[in-house]
Order: sequence, then structure tokens, then C-alpha cells
Amino acid sequence: MSAPLVGARQKPIVIYRSVNRDGETYAMESRSLQRLREALGSAVHAHPRVFIAHETRADYEAVHGGIVQQVIQLLTGVTEERLRPLGGVSFRDPVTERELRRAD
Repeated sequence: MSAPLVGARQKPIVIYRSVNRDGETYAMESRSLQRLREALGSAVHAHPRVFIAHETRADYEAVHGGIVQQVIQLLTGVTEERLRPLGGVSFRDPVTERELRRAD
């Protein structure tokens, strides 16, 4: 196993979620993006940010399950299944660094 893969397993890929009155913005932590590029190379087709608008007030305590897979795929260019061996994915608040629970 290569050194980048060993190091990548120690921590999850971090995706930050910010919420405002219009929607949610998701962005991958820069160190997570670097680890992904080292581990997966050209398979990573990352985008810096994804914004999802909503019509009603968002649940500030949870990332809603219906969009989790799509957000991960859009930000990283790979599926969550492919990220599991690298440490999985953690959604966090960018201010508090607190992990957000996933709601179904």
C-alpha cells in the first residue's frame, strides 16, 4: 500500500456545510482535497463549492440524506463508497468544526 493511502486512512474527508436563509453551501476542506489527489490522482474531479437552495428553513443540525451522495460526488468526483477505504466522509460546521449528523 502506498504512503498516501496509509496517511489518508487516518482521517475522514471533511466537507464543510454553511447554511443561510437561501440554502446550504458545501465545500471540501483543502487538506482533504490534497489527500484525495495524492491517493486517487486523476480519478478526482473536484469542484470548490456546491450551493443548494431551499424553500423552507433548513435543519441546522443535520445534513439531509437525500442529497449526501450527490454532494459528495459533485465535490470530489468519486462516490462515497470509493472514499470509505480512505477514512470515509465527515460533514462539519466550518465555524465550530463540530460534526453534523446525517438525517434520512
